[in-house]
Amino acid sequence: MNEQDVINMRRAMGTLPSQSPQKTYSYKDDVSGMYVRMTDWPRNPYETIGRAVCATWGDNETGSTGKWEKLTPENRYRVVLSALTGNTLPQALENLSFQFEVNGISRSDFDQHARARIGFNFESIGTRDNNKLDADFLLYNEVIDQCEKDSEYKSRVESWVKLTKDLYEETISLSDSSWQTGRCFLPQSVNHSYVFGCNYLALKGQMSRRLAFCEQEGIVALHWKIRKEVEDKFPLLASFFVPFCDKIKKCGYMEGPEGLTKYFSNLFDGCGRWEVTNKDNSVYKEFNHSCTNSERLKQQGIPVLEKNEIITYHENDFLKLDSKDLKYFM
Repeated sequence: MNEQDVINMRRAMGTLPSQSPQKTYSYKDDVSGMYVRMTDWPRNPYETIGRAVCATWGDNETGSTGKWEKLTPENRYRVVLSALTGNTLPQALENLSFQFEVNGISRSDFDQHARARIGFNFESIGTRDNNKLDADFLLYNEVIDQCEKDSEYKSRVESWVKLTKDLYEETISLSDSSWQTGRCFLPQSVNHSYVFGCNYLALKGQMSRRLAFCEQEGIVALHWKIRKEVEDKFPLLASFFVPFCDKIKKCGYMEGPEGLTKYFSNLFDGCGRWEVTNKDNSVYKEFNHSCTNSERLKQQGIPVLEKNEIITYHENDFLKLDSKDLKYFM
């Protein structure tokens, strides 16, 4: 590569040393500006699942091959539904791979998301290789609400934003310094961007927890938006992305398999999606509100569904399928 090739590449990446972004003191809530886009998906996820499920049966001549072609559309659906409902070996669901782009979430939200290990990969923007002078600070809804109610509080928030950005700029401008040195002053609320890939089984498992409102608002909003991206192409696949409380039909945060957290870190109250049947559990909380307000997320454009809005499919519901799905079984 010649010098112009290198300059072109670094200009596209935003890492050209002379290409310093304009410093901003921008701060906003950590939900309404979130960007999520599914950029890659299976050609026909249902055929992929079906062929995998049927692979363990066959005679000497055909073995594991050609089963999808021999099934009626209705039976193709039943085979796929068996896998999605956990009535076959789970490996068939690992055959489906997806990729997503994400921007407009806080670094702390990314840290929660990237805890996933099995079935996921993450490629994240750096603070060592990038100048963050233009990065937004993304603050919790409660902070933004308080800024609107209390001008003195808002003034202190804005002073903190300005001081932080100015100190960052001063540090990266020192003769022996770098973007790496300056990042020690970047807060957890700094805007973050990344690409991630995953298989369907891993994503389904993560959705179970991250769609529930006992997680922080940014991570919950992110997963409802991911769910919508999948639903727009494959509604049947997305219908199995549900909060874990919907599966056990009670507040899983305050009781059920998660109820033992009251002995360690049960900070919040239930969200009200499901009733807390054991009222004794409700005393084990530090704050008298849920971690995330689902109604607030809806107001901010997050496609949250109530429990009665999520479609459940049964073995004779082939014709109930959305046309987006139906074509893949024909």
